[in-house]
Amino acid sequence: MFCPHKNSYLQLVCAVNPRIINKAVDQAMQREHFDPHTELPPAQRLESMQPSLYAPHVDITRAQLGFGRIGLRLINRALHSHDNLVQLQALHSVLDQVQISENAMFLINLQLIYRIIDLMLDQDPIIKEKVCLILSRLATYYQGRRRIMSRPVIVENLMRLIMRDRKEIRYAASYTLKTLARDRCACKIIMQNEQVVEDLLKMVKSDHTGIVVLHLATLTNLAEWDLTRALKANAFQIMLTLFENKDPRIVSGAMNCMSQLCKHDVGKVLADDYDLTFVLRRFLKSSQIEVIISATGLMCYTTLTTRSKWRAKESCNELTKLLVNLCCTPNLPLLQIRCMQVLINLCDSPDIRHHMKVYWEKKVKTINVRTHEEWDGTSETSSYGLETAHNYRTMCIEKVETIKNDFGDNAQVVNVHSYLRRIREVKEHLLQAINWKSYKN
Repeated sequence: MFCPHKNSYLQLVCAVNPRIINKAVDQAMQREHFDPHTELPPAQRLESMQPSLYAPHVDITRAQLGFGRIGLRLINRALHSHDNLVQLQALHSVLDQVQISENAMFLINLQLIYRIIDLMLDQDPIIKEKVCLILSRLATYYQGRRRIMSRPVIVENLMRLIMRDRKEIRYAASYTLKTLARDRCACKIIMQNEQVVEDLLKMVKSDHTGIVVLHLATLTNLAEWDLTRALKANAFQIMLTLFENKDPRIVSGAMNCMSQLCKHDVGKVLADDYDLTFVLRRFLKSSQIEVIISATGLMCYTTLTTRSKWRAKESCNELTKLLVNLCCTPNLPLLQIRCMQVLINLCDSPDIRHHMKVYWEKKVKTINVRTHEEWDGTSETSSYGLETAHNYRTMCIEKVETIKNDFGDNAQVVNVHSYLRRIREVKEHLLQAINWKSYKN
């Protein structure tokens, strides 16, 4: 029979309460055991056991796929069908096929994107979710982004889903927008929407954790393109309130977004008014490495003003001790370079520079910077484990030949050798800042 604590799709669409059916069956069979799931309040299992979006009338979830590109043409044609079941089957098959780069490029050339953009506002929530997932995958290709952004109405459709739809579709739409915002050319078109920044800032206040993390990543990229608009929408104050969130991913994302805002002169003034240098001290002791990395990245901008240096001087002992100890972590190059940059900024103050000279110069000289042979090909840890490959927190990483063809032979190419060389240069710069004198001997 239908059971509320089993993973059965039928009991979710049954007109009769499944607990009543279960109780009636137990009494008819004269069972003596006690089933807590049929009582009120029921002892339910984890909610994630039950899929929230499912297709109860679809037994075969994938369309009949022919051989080669003829089959892809048939799937593309099935998307125009008036039968909802045929459309669902075709969308499931398209989602499978776009994982293969060759098939994805062929479907892009078949103008598939224009058709699925028209399906974004369909009444069926399953179709809307699958469309967003397909667009997220196609947006990872240059040709796909170009076709998607040739229809600016997609930004309006995505914002409508993000603002008004159920949480599963909001998550899928947020992921699509985040993927598009990673490209600067797409950011220019996204920012043409008059309410995109304001609406995203509204949603980060009260949405689910996973969705807020995606919104913060999107806002970070959009703020990098246009700082003024984000500051006018009170993004600084909203990010500051997110510092108190319990989830480290949200705290880290808010700090990354505020780092972009503090590049603007108004952002630096606000950072001084809200005393961010003192606020960020406690985050340097966090147990989450991502929070520490984001906090030091934000301090690279908040410690540029004279007012912030005077405030940092009041906690000189504690602040310098924390930063120097964090510099001695050769397995986290990004944390090293950010902490040393903060110390360079603080050394503009004579008192902090004297303190560094007396107490920490010897330890700074012993900071170990790993060699390229010690590089293990992994970056910082995240909540999901290790992120593999070389992650330098840049917009994109191209091959050396591509960069030289675009910018010439003297371009600053980022690879393992140049990245570690940059850390050594920052270390030498820090030693020079510690020993700098305002007069000549």
